[in-house]
Amino acid sequence: MHLKSCATSREADRRNQQLRPGRSKELPVFDNPRTLPTWARAGFHPPTLPMPYLMSDRGDIVAILWADRNPLHAPPLTKVNNKILWVSKMIPGGPFTPLHIQATLDGTNQTVTRQVAGGPGPSIVDLPAAGCWSLNLSWSGHHDHLSLRYSAS
Repeated sequence: MHLKSCATSREADRRNQQLRPGRSKELPVFDNPRTLPTWARAGFHPPTLPMPYLMSDRGDIVAILWADRNPLHAPPLTKVNNKILWVSKMIPGGPFTPLHIQATLDGTNQTVTRQVAGGPGPSIVDLPAAGCWSLNLSWSGHHDHLSLRYSAS
């Protein structure tokens, strides 16, 4: 399913709390699955298969996730990886320099770096704590940003 950004999720969480007292603030927010952008469909059959994904702020990269509910966990689950398929609009198929990720946990000074050695592509991105993470992404001379929510394990 297409996940909304963390800011949008927090706004929806407040509405959920008002409508359903006692519900967890960690309640994920989802839209219906969407077809990937045309430039991100390589390898998907059928190419219009709805997938859970997040589009970056500039629209230059997507993070395709592999679960409809709480796809990312901190700490990672023992039998499920934090899989993200990064697809770049800028250079479909590469060649790429490594994808550098500088992740900051919202509301804190906690910042970590991660790297996807081959550039945008398949990855496992583990982060140290649950919450909304702001990711500054850079690869092959390009820069973009998106936010991802990691659920508590």
